Formats: sequence, structure tokens, C-alpha cells
Amino acid sequence: MANTAYARQHIGLYLRHFRVNGYDSSIRTQTGLGAALGLDQKRVSNIECGYDEPSLKVAAEWCRLTGWYEGWDLITHIYGLDPFGFVPVDPALNQSVSDALHNLRRQLKQALDTVEQLIEEEPAVSLAIRRGSYKPSQETKHHEKQVADLIPAVKTYFYSLEREKRSEMKEIGYMWNLEALTEQVAMPRIDQLGLAAAIK
Repeated sequence: MANTAYARQHIGLYLRHFRVNGYDSSIRTQTGLGAALGLDQKRVSNIECGYDEPSLKVAAEWCRLTGWYEGWDLITHIYGLDPFGFVPVDPALNQSVSDALHNLRRQLKQALDTVEQLIEEEPAVSLAIRRGSYKPSQETKHHEKQVADLIPAVKTYFYSLEREKRSEMKEIGYMWNLEALTEQVAMPRIDQLGLAAAIK
């Protein structure tokens, strides 16, 4: 498993913090959260004390129920489930829609400027790749990082919207999914991938 910024053995301690500081007061006790998760109080205690590692499904549901979206990001980081391996954003930065919007605007402007530069460089990069002589420079990597900055900025915006009860991420996700399926930009079903022969 790749190195992460957070120790896997501390998952239980993070989950305890999420429960005690949960956004839903009815599940701030081990018994209340356990009932919502379908676990008994002893199992919740064992997970929090690090005696029992939760499944990914339990950990994800724990984070959802307590309102700690950053916890989902933490779990995906620890287990290497995010292709980028991003660490979660400090929850203190995910509380204000206004602050999140200003940050998102700044990140969008920087990313747009960077994308323009990358587009200008693309013909030379494509030529170097065809010749087998391409090696990304530190400047190029910095440009790519500027574009990647949008991902946590967008999450911050939606986390803060959810916390201020101004929107629901699941509803936005449903709308996006419906549009993606309708416009055929979603991943095709397995029978549409042309992999049936390889599976047999």
C-alpha cells in the first residue's frame, strides 16, 4: 500500500472524532450511531479503539451519517482509492459557502490561465512525444497541479452548501448522472464495452 499522510491504525480515532462532533446530535453516542449503522455499541467501541477495523462500507456510511464528508476523503486517501491520492481539506475551510465561492473563483481563474498555457504548448509536446523525447518539466507539472486544485475547491463548495443546508450533493449527483447517461458520457455498461469476448 502506498504511503499516506495519515496512519491507517488511527482510522478508529478519526471515526470517534467524527461521531462525537457529528452534525446530527441523534448519533453522537455509540449506541445511537450503532443503531443507524446496524452495529451494536460494543462493535462501535471496538472500531473506535482500533481493535476492529471497519469495512470500507461501514467507514463510508459512518462518515455520511455523521456529516463528515472529509472523512470519506480521508478513507479514500488512506486506502489509496483516489487516483490522485489527495489528502482531505481541513474541515474548518468547508463551513462557509461565501468563502468557498471566493476560493473557487480564484482557483478557476488560475486554472483557466494554466489551461490556456497548456493548450499553447500542446503542439510542441505532441511532437516531442511522437519523437520519443518528451519529458515533462517542473513548470508543466506545476501547471497540471494548478488544474488539479479545482477538485478540492469544488468539493469545498459543495461540502459548505450541504452544511448550510442550501443544497444536497446527492441531488446534484443524481442530476449529473442523469445527464451523463442521457448524453452517453457515462461509462458504458459491461455489455457495451466490447469486452464480452475477453471475459469468457
